[in-house]
Amino acid sequence: MKSFIFTCYNFLVFTFIFIFSVNATENVNETTKLVTQPLSTTQIDQLAKRVMNTFSIPGVAIGVIEHGKIVHAQGYGLKEISTNNVVDTNTIFKIASNSKAFTTAALAILVDEGKLKWQGKVVDYLPDFKMSDEWLTKHLTIIDLLTHRSGLGLGAGDLMLWPEPSSFTREQVLHNLRYLNVSSEFRASYAYDNLLYIVAGQLIPAVTGMSWQNFVQSRIMQPLAMNHCFAGSVPKKQHSFLAKPHLFVNGKLTVVERNKQKELVSAAAGGVQCSLNDMLLWANVFLHQGKYGNNKQLFSLKQFNELWKGRTIMPVSKRAYDWDYTHFSQYALGWRLNDVNGFLRVHHTGSLSGMYSSVSFFPELDLGIVILTNQQSSNARNAMMYSIMKSYLPLTHQQHSKDWVAEMLKYEKKTAVQNAHDFVLTNENKYHLSKYKLTNYVLTFNDNWLGDFSINLTTQHGIQHLQIHSKRVVKFVGDLTAVAEDKFLVTWQDRTLEADVFAQFIRDSNYKIIKLKLIPVSKNIDFSYDFQDLNLQIK
Repeated sequence: MKSFIFTCYNFLVFTFIFIFSVNATENVNETTKLVTQPLSTTQIDQLAKRVMNTFSIPGVAIGVIEHGKIVHAQGYGLKEISTNNVVDTNTIFKIASNSKAFTTAALAILVDEGKLKWQGKVVDYLPDFKMSDEWLTKHLTIIDLLTHRSGLGLGAGDLMLWPEPSSFTREQVLHNLRYLNVSSEFRASYAYDNLLYIVAGQLIPAVTGMSWQNFVQSRIMQPLAMNHCFAGSVPKKQHSFLAKPHLFVNGKLTVVERNKQKELVSAAAGGVQCSLNDMLLWANVFLHQGKYGNNKQLFSLKQFNELWKGRTIMPVSKRAYDWDYTHFSQYALGWRLNDVNGFLRVHHTGSLSGMYSSVSFFPELDLGIVILTNQQSSNARNAMMYSIMKSYLPLTHQQHSKDWVAEMLKYEKKTAVQNAHDFVLTNENKYHLSKYKLTNYVLTFNDNWLGDFSINLTTQHGIQHLQIHSKRVVKFVGDLTAVAEDKFLVTWQDRTLEADVFAQFIRDSNYKIIKLKLIPVSKNIDFSYDFQDLNLQIK
């Protein structure tokens, strides 16, 4: 009897375990099952409005192209706050560094025509090209210009380009390159730069006699019928289509005055202005490997493969691994490459004062996504891009449920807390100097590539104080407040710059001022403010 009971007990236990195991397996299968959940037009509409409200974005344009068909194209919000001018798919935005792909495509066309070689030495095309290192000057190739591996430091020389307007010509930028020190080994590490894209743009007039903007306009934009996209200045008759850039100044959302220069010195690195409709035409060329229209070829399949070939290894951040399970990251020719949840992503962002853009391709899915905004929030841009691109990827239900808007808001708040530790001027940390001592700092300093910075004594509201002026960078006018011996806080009068610095005067052994250093107040300053590359010597 005991044996029978034991046998029945075992049978019930094993039956329970079997049933539990089956249920558990079904649950595991359900939670690990990979599905795609592409956002519908209505869901993208809701996403755009939520992001605009969350991050105070005046206007957005979002486009999605899949299998050669535009599945979503819509503008949202306003071109400019305090107006009724709504954003639509023809609204023109600055696309900033997404312009780099136009430069590399233009060069690809010239390689197809035999006028350039990717491995050609730059100095063979541009005799005035000169780096601070003689060996580099002789060996730097066109590929090296485009892949951020020259050995120059992060953002080296960007102060000749930004803040706009720049008083430098492209020829002067090319010439002044020789004064920038190399900070790492050639082709050994990644350091993003814009200056060498200006040099790359100068290859076009060197071999064609056409300016960069005329070549891009006539050989790329016109054939593609990109009627609201411009490599140079936007014609007056198109001004009604322009979105205005916005950023926060002293906590208030503010319109930034658009640069009115006819010829933007930085155009080859970040000067294109384009509508969503035209960016989708541009995206379609890459999804069709260089083809457009009725089987026409903008550039060959061979050059398309060159444009999307990884050249420079980029670091993979912890955030990229946590969010995307990314294992590799590389820079190609005007594009970044990395893996996202097992799929290749080819992408780039653009960031200029008051306007951000983002373009992403997933070649295996025949998918392209374009996002344009008129406010400089990278978290807003990422919230939209991640929400849309992740919806097209085969992920688990749990992964699809991730709220990317909330995730980016959390990241923004974390950054805000870090920024709160920046220097804040108070009466307690002011350092009082006599009127006589102030005059000791009325001096002029010179840097080989950025020119003169003058310190002048000025009177405001009956009180004398020091001001700094850059001869070449119009917007660099700042008020000096002493915070220590030979150290002043520089508050730029243009508060859109977000780049206040400390002016540290350096003396020799005889206590004579011989040098000036400009040291960023914030660790989170944009890398294009490369004050560290200045060598300001007494004039």
